[in-house]
Amino acid sequence: MRHTLAGFAGLILAVAVAVPVAANSTDRFSFDDVLHREYSCGVLETTQVYGEGTAYFGADGTWLSTTIRFRYDGLFTDSATGAMITAKGRQILSEQAGTIILRGQGTFIRVPGEGVVNFDVGRLVFDLRDGTTTFASAKVIPFDDPDAPARVDAAVCSLFG
Repeated sequence: MRHTLAGFAGLILAVAVAVPVAANSTDRFSFDDVLHREYSCGVLETTQVYGEGTAYFGADGTWLSTTIRFRYDGLFTDSATGAMITAKGRQILSEQAGTIILRGQGTFIRVPGEGVVNFDVGRLVFDLRDGTTTFASAKVIPFDDPDAPARVDAAVCSLFG
């Protein structure tokens, strides 16, 4: 699930600081967290985020890059009716020299009997320093699209309307 650029920036920074530095090495790590979001219509999203990653270091011990495999298991609940919809996602994040590449599936919501109603998939490349998108495949929702949050909010709310 896509949340905010600031969230990813904070996550990458935390991982870079938490991983010990060793010459010519790779360090593996994992984490899990829960994200919460409330939409304008009162729908509550709870998403469990799992990550497994590897940080790569050069011969002099300097950080070279990080790769993280994300798995998202989300639940959208209409606070008024109690109706629920699940959402799943998988993404691979790579960072090197301030460039983030996300590949795979971000937001993916399937409603029983209706099929897929929200699909954010492909490849997104952005600059971590200023958040600008340098590449986005056709079905990706970029972080720097000012209309994207409103479109996602409307899509989620329409599921329960």
